[in-house]
Amino acid sequence: MKLQALLFPFLFLPFINDCNNADAIKAQDETPQSSSQINTITDTTKTHFGVMVAKTQGTLVPPSQQAKIAKALGVNYIRARIDLDSWGGSNDAYEIYKSAGLKVLLNVNSGIPRSAAGEPSPIPFPTDMDAYSKKLNSILDKYKPEVVVIENEEDNPNYHSGDAEDYINELKTGIQVAHSKGLKVTNGGITYHEVCAIIYDDMMQHGKQQEAKEFANKVFPPAMLMRLSNPSNQQIKRQLEFGRRIIAAYKTLDLDYVNFHWYEPVKARGANGVGKTDTVVDTKIFEFAANYIKTMTGKPIMSNEFGVFNTSPSLTRGLLQAVYNANLQYAIFYSSDGGEGRAVALQNVGGDLRENGNAFREFVKQHEAK
Repeated sequence: MKLQALLFPFLFLPFINDCNNADAIKAQDETPQSSSQINTITDTTKTHFGVMVAKTQGTLVPPSQQAKIAKALGVNYIRARIDLDSWGGSNDAYEIYKSAGLKVLLNVNSGIPRSAAGEPSPIPFPTDMDAYSKKLNSILDKYKPEVVVIENEEDNPNYHSGDAEDYINELKTGIQVAHSKGLKVTNGGITYHEVCAIIYDDMMQHGKQQEAKEFANKVFPPAMLMRLSNPSNQQIKRQLEFGRRIIAAYKTLDLDYVNFHWYEPVKARGANGVGKTDTVVDTKIFEFAANYIKTMTGKPIMSNEFGVFNTSPSLTRGLLQAVYNANLQYAIFYSSDGGEGRAVALQNVGGDLRENGNAFREFVKQHEAK
């Protein structure tokens, strides 16, 4: 049986309406109340597209050029970042974006999860909520972003240390501060590997082994498939426990949106990824994952980071169409050259749009929310 034949409407009902396999989901009132919530994505939200510009061919793009690229791409939204440990009362990049007339989705991060040599160095979630609240208040007294994003990829162990409760406490404080100033707020962005691993595990726990296998073969590279097949793998165990705990919390927290990240081709990430030159997006997979998050949390969804691993215009158009079909409120494209097995940018080193950038601009022109 083909996976696409399973996606709508049947697949959610068996394993979501009986979610007692998840440690974090313990009560019936934490599950969706009717199957009508899970059959299709039915809201009519129009997507606000934006961009995050970082590097092009290894060269950092300055904020003034980032703003020009955003304008060339035809978007009015840009992703910015302020780190609490370096906050000094203002942020040059934010000032440039604001002067350019761009609307900002602002990541407020605890710090930079890299060593001086550029290697990953995870930082702990803050636990002193008085100090955290004071700094966050200072930032949001100065700037009024359209959405406040608390941390980046909360489930990514290369970025953060600490348990789910630490992040949930931080997020609770962030919500209180942002809402006190009339600002919308979301989580840092659940990674697509996290979302897919939880979906796979739900299928397996509810006796849907064939569906789980088909789903896994579509979304995971071989290395991830091997880890998933080993029930004693501590990395996978931690990933599932963390993911389930935060998703359960997001159902009850006063979040305005639940934020997740996604890249295509979905199996291509990293040195061991496969299908890096694929140019076709399985839009049903994306919509399925998006609908899973919406169903499990009961919240509107957005993405402040989605992107592609090759420069194919058709891949870019396919992902944009999937995002649009899923009715995300905000969708920020990550336009940066990250190296082998990582994201690619929509622009070249001079700032001119590549062929995929032109495809992005034309799609946004036709579909941008007014």
